[in-house]
Amino acid sequence: MGGPIENLYDFVRSAGPAPELKGRIDELAITPTTAVVPIDMEKDAAGACCNDCLSLIKLDGRWRAVSKWFHQLNC
Repeated sequence: MGGPIENLYDFVRSAGPAPELKGRIDELAITPTTAVVPIDMEKDAAGACCNDCLSLIKLDGRWRAVSKWFHQLNC
């Protein structure tokens, strides 16, 4: 999966909730205005396990996601 953020939004809408989702943040790289957040997840809405990584920026006092990339694993 790749492309515009709408692809992620469409997946979330179609897959629905993930009642068994487990997530863990092992390491956080942060400055006053930027952050990189790696997240390990088990059993997402599609039943998959993933390593996600979010890039964040702080604008006007609020954190906003700039990008998200992931690697899907076999659970």
